[in-house]
Amino acid sequence: MELLVVKDKRIDYEGSAIRSHWAYRNFGILGNSIVVFRGKCDVKVEEMIDIEDLRASKEIKSDDMIHYIIEVFDLVNTLFASTLQKLFIARLCELLTEYGVKTEREGDDIYVNGEKLSISIATVSPVSIKIHIGINVEAKGIPEDVNAIGLKELGITDVEGFMERSGKTLIEEFNKIKKDSLKVRWAQ
Repeated sequence: MELLVVKDKRIDYEGSAIRSHWAYRNFGILGNSIVVFRGKCDVKVEEMIDIEDLRASKEIKSDDMIHYIIEVFDLVNTLFASTLQKLFIARLCELLTEYGVKTEREGDDIYVNGEKLSISIATVSPVSIKIHIGINVEAKGIPEDVNAIGLKELGITDVEGFMERSGKTLIEEFNKIKKDSLKVRWAQ
């Protein structure tokens, strides 16, 4: 799996990056990938993947987030997509603990003291699974009905360092899973 951490520019997330081959079209990365970038979040209704959010007409917005766009071609299955998403969320919670932040995971969301730190969605395309994870850098521009927190409020001010470290953490986790899956034989 290839990692790209975009530090030289901001990229806003409006939902279209959840489409297949986004990393290839935009950065020339062909195959399994995680692209990490920073920018606003404002998911348009036509780009919403979560039908519950769509039915509830929820706003998905933030003025400043770290975004992780993950694409895996090995197994195109919604159960696998959701499982990998939750594993990555759990791994990010473990990483935040290393920063001294006590987190709680509720499904695919990260909370700190009851305040929401992240958003996430997992889905499939005809050729891949796609996952988006967004972590608030600052809790600004969030919908009024969401009690949110950001990394800066938690004392994590080296945002680029966090982007790099968290991206590497997720890549290492995926590569370990891939290696472990290749070294076992069938049960007889």
